[in-house]
Amino acid sequence: MFIRCLVLFLMAACLLLVTGIVSAPSTYAAVATHATGPYGPDTCLTGYVWREAFTGDHVCVTPQRRTQVAFDNSQAYYRTNPYGGPYGKDTCRNGYVWREAGPDDHVCVTPDERTLVAQENQQAPYRYQS
Repeated sequence: MFIRCLVLFLMAACLLLVTGIVSAPSTYAAVATHATGPYGPDTCLTGYVWREAFTGDHVCVTPQRRTQVAFDNSQAYYRTNPYGGPYGKDTCRNGYVWREAGPDDHVCVTPDERTLVAQENQQAPYRYQS
């Protein structure tokens, strides 16, 4: 009986997480849910555009930063170690680190670029229209 109750409890908890009723904490960009612009809650303030580091990345940045991110994406193949390493095919060449714009973002960039991306993620909630 205890096992059955535990299984039901865990299934209910998973359902709440999946439906968004309860959310798990994240170190990545928060998304505003109150904005009512043309792109809904993802509408950027004037002067900002979606970063688009990966599909669904709607962190608002300057157009120049989006251009840099697109360039980094185009160079991803050349910045990984062709021989692999501790992270397999995602191992970066010397001098590069994972960008980490999101939990699965393993594009290799300079450490300074990763710092900028982390700052953008922190500023994300303040760059949406309210």
